[in-house]
Amino acid sequence: MSRSHDAAMTQLPNSVIQPASSNPSDTAGASITSPSRPFVQAPIMRSLSIEWQHRTVRAADLRRARAWQLPGAAVTSLDDLLDRCGFTPTPEAGCARRDRPRDPQADDAHDAYLIDLLRVARTDELAARIVLQRILPALCGTARRHAPERQSFHALLDELVSNAWPVIRTYPVDRRPRRVVANLVRDIGFQTFVRPTRLRYASEVPVTHEDLGDQETSAETHPLTELIELLGHAAQARVISAADVELMIELVRLGRPERVAVARQVTPRTVRNHRDAILYRLRAMHATEAVGSAA
Repeated sequence: MSRSHDAAMTQLPNSVIQPASSNPSDTAGASITSPSRPFVQAPIMRSLSIEWQHRTVRAADLRRARAWQLPGAAVTSLDDLLDRCGFTPTPEAGCARRDRPRDPQADDAHDAYLIDLLRVARTDELAARIVLQRILPALCGTARRHAPERQSFHALLDELVSNAWPVIRTYPVDRRPRRVVANLVRDIGFQTFVRPTRLRYASEVPVTHEDLGDQETSAETHPLTELIELLGHAAQARVISAADVELMIELVRLGRPERVAVARQVTPRTVRNHRDAILYRLRAMHATEAVGSAA
Protein backbone atom coordinates (compact mmCIF):
# COMPACT_ATOMS: atom_id res chain seq x y z
CA MET A 1 0.00 0.00 0.00
CA SER A 2 1.42 3.39 -0.99
CA ARG A 3 2.09 6.18 1.45
CA SER A 4 -0.33 8.42 -0.44
CA HIS A 5 -3.05 5.83 0.03
CA ASP A 6 -2.22 5.57 3.73
CA ALA A 7 -2.59 9.32 4.01
CA ALA A 8 -5.96 9.16 2.31
CA MET A 9 -7.17 6.61 4.85
CA THR A 10 -7.38 9.30 7.54
CA GLN A 11 -9.92 8.46 10.24
CA LEU A 12 -13.01 10.48 10.93
CA PRO A 13 -12.55 13.52 13.19
CA ASN A 14 -12.81 12.80 16.92
CA SER A 15 -15.99 14.87 17.10
CA VAL A 16 -17.63 12.32 14.80
CA ILE A 17 -16.48 9.05 16.33
CA GLN A 18 -16.62 9.81 20.06
CA PRO A 19 -19.40 7.90 21.86
CA ALA A 20 -22.55 9.93 22.21
CA SER A 21 -24.61 10.49 25.32
CA SER A 22 -26.42 7.42 26.62
CA ASN A 23 -29.47 9.53 27.43
CA PRO A 24 -32.47 7.36 26.44
CA SER A 25 -34.26 10.45 25.14
CA ASP A 26 -31.75 10.62 22.26
CA THR A 27 -33.76 8.54 19.81
CA ALA A 28 -32.14 9.48 16.51
CA GLY A 29 -30.11 6.88 14.66
CA ALA A 30 -30.14 3.57 12.88
CA SER A 31 -31.62 0.53 14.53
CA ILE A 32 -32.20 -3.16 14.14
CA THR A 33 -35.80 -4.02 14.80
CA SER A 34 -38.13 -6.98 14.42
CA PRO A 35 -41.50 -7.89 15.94
CA SER A 36 -39.64 -9.56 18.83
CA ARG A 37 -36.72 -7.13 19.06
CA PRO A 38 -36.95 -3.70 20.69
CA PHE A 39 -35.68 -0.48 19.12
CA VAL A 40 -31.91 -0.16 19.62
CA GLN A 41 -29.84 2.73 18.33
CA ALA A 42 -26.50 2.33 16.65
CA PRO A 43 -24.11 4.37 18.80
CA ILE A 44 -22.29 5.81 15.78
CA MET A 45 -25.59 7.08 14.34
CA ARG A 46 -26.60 8.70 17.60
CA SER A 47 -23.20 10.39 17.77
CA LEU A 48 -23.40 11.61 14.18
CA SER A 49 -26.95 12.86 14.64
CA ILE A 50 -26.10 14.87 17.75
CA GLU A 51 -23.03 16.32 16.07
CA TRP A 52 -25.03 17.26 12.97
CA GLN A 53 -27.70 19.05 15.00
CA HIS A 54 -24.97 21.26 16.51
CA ARG A 55 -23.06 21.89 13.30
CA THR A 56 -25.98 22.60 10.99
CA VAL A 57 -26.56 26.05 12.53
CA ARG A 58 -23.08 26.78 13.93
CA ALA A 59 -21.98 30.22 12.75
CA ALA A 60 -18.42 29.23 11.82
CA ASP A 61 -19.60 26.31 9.70
CA LEU A 62 -22.25 28.43 7.99
CA ARG A 63 -19.61 31.02 7.07
CA ARG A 64 -17.45 28.27 5.55
CA ALA A 65 -20.36 26.84 3.58
CA ARG A 66 -21.33 30.25 2.21
CA ALA A 67 -17.74 30.90 1.15
CA TRP A 68 -17.92 27.94 -1.25
CA GLN A 69 -20.46 29.92 -3.32
CA LEU A 70 -22.33 26.85 -4.48
CA PRO A 71 -25.48 27.30 -6.61
CA GLY A 72 -28.76 28.14 -4.92
CA ALA A 73 -30.19 30.62 -2.46
CA ALA A 74 -28.39 31.85 0.64
CA VAL A 75 -27.44 29.07 3.07
CA THR A 76 -29.32 29.42 6.37
CA SER A 77 -28.39 25.97 7.69
CA LEU A 78 -26.37 23.00 6.48
CA ASP A 79 -29.69 21.22 5.94
CA ASP A 80 -30.18 23.51 2.93
CA LEU A 81 -27.15 21.89 1.28
CA LEU A 82 -28.42 18.41 2.12
CA ASP A 83 -31.77 19.15 0.51
CA ARG A 84 -30.08 20.43 -2.66
CA CYS A 85 -28.19 17.18 -3.11
CA GLY A 86 -31.34 15.06 -2.77
CA PHE A 87 -31.34 14.02 0.87
CA THR A 88 -34.58 12.37 1.94
CA PRO A 89 -34.93 12.15 5.73
CA THR A 90 -35.37 8.63 7.08
CA PRO A 91 -35.50 7.06 10.55
CA GLU A 92 -32.00 5.67 9.89
CA ALA A 93 -30.69 9.21 9.46
CA GLY A 94 -32.43 10.36 12.61
CA CYS A 95 -35.39 12.03 10.90
CA ALA A 96 -39.01 11.28 10.10
CA ARG A 97 -39.43 9.71 6.69
CA ARG A 98 -40.53 12.03 3.90
CA ASP A 99 -41.49 10.40 0.63
CA ARG A 100 -40.15 12.14 -2.45
CA PRO A 101 -41.30 11.08 -5.94
CA ARG A 102 -38.49 10.11 -8.31
CA ASP A 103 -37.69 12.84 -10.85
CA PRO A 104 -34.88 12.19 -13.37
CA GLN A 105 -34.31 15.92 -13.88
CA ALA A 106 -34.06 16.47 -10.14
CA ASP A 107 -31.71 13.48 -9.86
CA ASP A 108 -29.34 15.13 -12.36
CA ALA A 109 -29.46 18.38 -10.40
CA HIS A 110 -28.77 16.53 -7.15
CA ASP A 111 -25.81 14.72 -8.73
CA ALA A 112 -24.41 18.00 -10.03
CA TYR A 113 -24.67 19.57 -6.57
CA LEU A 114 -23.04 16.54 -4.95
CA ILE A 115 -20.18 16.74 -7.43
CA ASP A 116 -19.67 20.40 -6.47
CA LEU A 117 -19.59 19.38 -2.81
CA LEU A 118 -17.17 16.54 -3.50
CA ARG A 119 -14.77 18.90 -5.24
CA VAL A 120 -14.72 21.03 -2.11
CA ALA A 121 -14.50 17.91 0.09
CA ARG A 122 -11.04 17.10 -1.26
CA THR A 123 -9.63 19.85 0.93
CA ASP A 124 -12.47 20.75 3.32
CA GLU A 125 -13.62 18.44 6.11
CA LEU A 126 -16.99 20.18 6.45
CA ALA A 127 -17.96 19.47 2.84
CA ALA A 128 -16.98 15.82 3.32
CA ARG A 129 -19.09 15.70 6.48
CA ILE A 130 -22.12 16.99 4.54
CA VAL A 131 -21.64 14.30 1.89
CA LEU A 132 -21.37 11.69 4.64
CA GLN A 133 -24.66 12.90 6.11
CA ARG A 134 -26.23 12.61 2.65
CA ILE A 135 -25.31 8.93 2.24
CA LEU A 136 -25.96 7.76 5.82
CA PRO A 137 -29.38 6.19 5.02
CA ALA A 138 -27.80 4.12 2.24
CA LEU A 139 -24.96 3.02 4.53
CA CYS A 140 -27.51 1.95 7.16
CA GLY A 141 -29.33 -0.10 4.54
CA THR A 142 -26.07 -1.76 3.47
CA ALA A 143 -25.21 -2.64 7.07
CA ARG A 144 -28.68 -4.08 7.69
CA ARG A 145 -28.53 -6.27 4.58
CA HIS A 146 -25.08 -7.64 5.41
CA ALA A 147 -25.43 -7.98 9.19
CA PRO A 148 -28.97 -8.65 10.43
CA GLU A 149 -27.79 -9.43 13.96
CA ARG A 150 -27.69 -6.41 16.27
CA GLN A 151 -24.09 -6.69 17.48
CA SER A 152 -22.59 -7.33 14.04
CA PHE A 153 -24.79 -4.59 12.56
CA HIS A 154 -23.33 -1.98 14.91
CA ALA A 155 -19.76 -3.10 14.23
CA LEU A 156 -20.31 -3.16 10.47
CA LEU A 157 -21.95 0.27 10.46
CA ASP A 158 -18.94 1.66 12.35
CA GLU A 159 -16.65 0.19 9.69
CA LEU A 160 -18.73 1.52 6.80
CA VAL A 161 -18.78 5.03 8.24
CA SER A 162 -15.02 4.95 8.83
CA ASN A 163 -14.36 3.75 5.28
CA ALA A 164 -16.68 6.43 3.91
CA TRP A 165 -14.30 9.21 4.83
CA PRO A 166 -11.39 8.42 2.42
CA VAL A 167 -13.82 7.39 -0.33
CA ILE A 168 -15.56 10.77 -0.13
CA ARG A 169 -12.28 12.70 -0.05
CA THR A 170 -10.90 10.91 -3.13
CA TYR A 171 -14.05 10.39 -5.27
CA PRO A 172 -13.23 10.77 -9.02
CA VAL A 173 -15.60 13.65 -9.75
CA ASP A 174 -14.67 13.99 -13.43
CA ARG A 175 -14.96 10.30 -14.31
CA ARG A 176 -18.16 9.51 -12.41
CA PRO A 177 -20.49 12.51 -12.32
CA ARG A 178 -23.77 10.53 -12.29
CA ARG A 179 -25.45 8.20 -9.81
CA VAL A 180 -23.10 9.68 -7.26
CA VAL A 181 -24.72 8.28 -4.10
CA ALA A 182 -24.86 4.76 -5.54
CA ASN A 183 -21.23 5.00 -6.65
CA LEU A 184 -20.07 6.25 -3.26
CA VAL A 185 -21.88 3.47 -1.42
CA ARG A 186 -20.54 0.85 -3.83
CA ASP A 187 -16.97 2.13 -3.35
CA ILE A 188 -17.40 2.09 0.43
CA GLY A 189 -18.75 -1.46 0.20
CA PHE A 190 -15.70 -2.43 -1.85
CA GLN A 191 -13.35 -1.03 0.80
CA THR A 192 -15.30 -2.78 3.55
CA PHE A 193 -16.10 -6.19 2.07
CA VAL A 194 -13.87 -6.90 -0.92
CA ARG A 195 -10.56 -5.16 -0.40
CA PRO A 196 -9.75 -6.99 2.88
CA THR A 197 -10.39 -10.27 1.05
CA ARG A 198 -8.04 -9.27 -1.76
CA LEU A 199 -5.32 -8.33 0.68
CA ARG A 200 -5.41 -11.83 2.15
CA TYR A 201 -4.10 -13.09 -1.17
CA ALA A 202 -1.10 -10.78 -1.15
CA SER A 203 2.09 -12.78 -0.78
CA GLU A 204 4.56 -11.77 1.91
CA VAL A 205 8.26 -11.60 1.04
CA PRO A 206 10.52 -12.50 4.00
CA VAL A 207 13.28 -9.91 4.51
CA THR A 208 15.98 -9.23 7.03
CA HIS A 209 15.59 -6.48 9.56
CA GLU A 210 18.11 -4.36 7.63
CA ASP A 211 16.09 -4.60 4.43
CA LEU A 212 12.77 -3.80 6.09
CA GLY A 213 11.22 -0.78 4.41
CA ASP A 214 12.96 -1.41 1.09
CA GLN A 215 10.66 -4.25 0.08
CA GLU A 216 7.25 -4.00 -1.53
CA THR A 217 4.39 -6.44 -1.10
CA SER A 218 3.66 -8.28 -4.33
CA ALA A 219 0.15 -9.47 -5.06
CA GLU A 220 -0.40 -12.68 -6.97
CA THR A 221 -3.05 -12.86 -9.63
CA HIS A 222 -6.20 -14.44 -8.24
CA PRO A 223 -9.63 -15.13 -9.75
CA LEU A 224 -11.16 -12.82 -7.15
CA THR A 225 -9.28 -9.89 -8.69
CA GLU A 226 -10.75 -10.68 -12.10
CA LEU A 227 -14.25 -10.90 -10.61
CA ILE A 228 -13.88 -7.50 -8.94
CA GLU A 229 -12.65 -5.90 -12.16
CA LEU A 230 -15.48 -7.51 -14.12
CA LEU A 231 -18.15 -6.30 -11.69
CA GLY A 232 -16.74 -2.79 -11.75
CA HIS A 233 -16.68 -2.75 -15.55
CA ALA A 234 -20.24 -4.12 -15.79
CA ALA A 235 -21.56 -1.59 -13.29
CA GLN A 236 -19.91 1.29 -15.16
CA ALA A 237 -21.56 0.01 -18.36
CA ARG A 238 -24.87 -0.23 -16.47
CA VAL A 239 -25.18 -3.90 -17.31
CA ILE A 240 -25.68 -4.61 -13.62
CA SER A 241 -26.83 -2.40 -10.76
CA ALA A 242 -25.24 -1.40 -7.47
CA ALA A 243 -27.58 -3.90 -5.77
CA ASP A 244 -26.26 -6.64 -8.07
CA VAL A 245 -22.67 -5.78 -7.14
CA GLU A 246 -23.62 -5.90 -3.46
CA LEU A 247 -25.09 -9.37 -3.84
CA MET A 248 -22.02 -10.73 -5.61
CA ILE A 249 -19.75 -9.20 -2.97
CA GLU A 250 -21.87 -10.78 -0.27
CA LEU A 251 -21.66 -14.18 -1.99
CA VAL A 252 -17.88 -13.86 -2.07
CA ARG A 253 -17.77 -12.85 1.58
CA LEU A 254 -20.18 -15.45 2.96
CA GLY A 255 -19.41 -18.23 0.51
CA ARG A 256 -22.83 -19.88 0.16
CA PRO A 257 -26.26 -18.70 -1.06
CA GLU A 258 -27.81 -20.20 2.09
CA ARG A 259 -25.75 -17.87 4.29
CA VAL A 260 -26.62 -14.86 2.15
CA ALA A 261 -30.28 -15.84 2.35
CA VAL A 262 -30.12 -15.84 6.15
CA ALA A 263 -28.40 -12.44 6.16
CA ARG A 264 -31.00 -10.97 3.78
CA GLN A 265 -33.95 -12.79 5.32
CA VAL A 266 -35.01 -14.30 1.99
CA THR A 267 -35.05 -17.84 0.63
CA PRO A 268 -31.90 -19.46 -0.82
CA ARG A 269 -33.80 -19.86 -4.09
CA THR A 270 -34.28 -16.08 -4.31
CA VAL A 271 -30.53 -15.57 -3.86
CA ARG A 272 -29.68 -18.20 -6.47
CA ASN A 273 -32.14 -16.74 -8.99
CA HIS A 274 -30.71 -13.25 -8.48
CA ARG A 275 -27.15 -14.58 -8.82
CA ASP A 276 -27.99 -16.52 -11.99
CA ALA A 277 -29.63 -13.45 -13.55
CA ILE A 278 -26.50 -11.41 -12.85
CA LEU A 279 -24.25 -14.09 -14.34
CA TYR A 280 -26.45 -14.25 -17.43
CA ARG A 281 -26.06 -10.50 -17.99
CA LEU A 282 -22.30 -10.69 -17.41
CA ARG A 283 -21.96 -13.50 -19.96
CA ALA A 284 -24.07 -11.56 -22.47
CA MET A 285 -21.87 -8.48 -21.99
CA HIS A 286 -18.73 -10.55 -22.46
CA ALA A 287 -20.11 -12.15 -25.64
CA THR A 288 -21.11 -8.76 -27.08
CA GLU A 289 -17.68 -7.30 -26.36
CA ALA A 290 -15.97 -10.35 -27.88
CA VAL A 291 -17.99 -9.95 -31.10
CA GLY A 292 -17.19 -6.23 -31.20
CA SER A 293 -13.44 -6.78 -30.76
CA ALA A 294 -13.42 -9.51 -33.43
CA ALA A 295 -15.09 -7.14 -35.89
